Order: sequence, then C-alpha cells, then structure tokens
Amino acid sequence: MKNNIVAFISVIALTMIAAGASASTASQREYKRGYADCKAGRWDENQHGESYKKGCRAAEDQRAGTGASAATEAGAGAATKPADGGLRGDKTACLLAVKRKTNNPKVVVLSVETSEANNTVTIGVGPDRAPWRCLVKRGIVADVMSLTDEGKL
Repeated sequence: MKNNIVAFISVIALTMIAAGASASTASQREYKRGYADCKAGRWDENQHGESYKKGCRAAEDQRAGTGASAATEAGAGAATKPADGGLRGDKTACLLAVKRKTNNPKVVVLSVETSEANNTVTIGVGPDRAPWRCLVKRGIVADVMSLTDEGKL
C-alpha cells in the first residue's frame, strides 16, 4: 500500500513538472511567434498573452534600433525586415477600415507617412480616388477620416 502511494505521488509530481516545462515551452513559442510576426509587419489581430506581446515589442525595438540583442535572446533571427519597412499590416488594416467606413470596395493606398505615435496612410476611394486619412499602429486603426472638403460640395 505504501509503495502504491509513493508511486502515485511520483506520477503526480512528474506530471506537474512536465506541465510546467510545456507551459514554459508554450510561452517561448508565443514569444517567438510574436517576435516573428511583428518583425515581418504582420500582427495577429486575435488577443494574445504577455509572451506574444513581449516578443512583438522586442521586434519593434530592434526595428527601431534600440534592442539589437533581443533577436539573439529570442532565437528568432531568421525573420527579415520586409521591403516596405513593416507597414504592410498597417496598410491592410487601413484599406479594410476605409472600405467598411465608405462602403466602397475600390480603395488604393496613395501614400504612407511613418511616425512613432501612429502611421498615417492616405487611401484613395472610388474611381476619383477621393482621399481618406487613416491613423494606424501595429495594424490597429485609431482613426479614419475623409480629407475631402465637404463644405465645397
């Protein structure tokens, strides 16, 4: 009986240790995924845990030139910076937001201005490419506004 109790406690202890190890591994995987996504200009719009967000911040810091060692620590150095400077996710988010706001599927990016606070993406809507401004950061749209002087219409 005593041997059964010891064996049972050993099994429980090993299970808990294995669960802790896999949680750590899952946390590391989320960090690496967040790092790779943000470094490549892709942001998963689903809510994520702290590990994903830390990885994303590390990638942004490295892109800004403030965290060169973050990539080595994360072990995700294989991701490369896209030719558009990582703004693809911001452009896509703005295109979708302007499509929804205007109910017009014919939209095109006219220009992009980067900033630490928010990036400004100017979108042309319709055949005349009526200008709309979109403020966005990390694929999250803060504001969408028409730049057309509606008082003249």
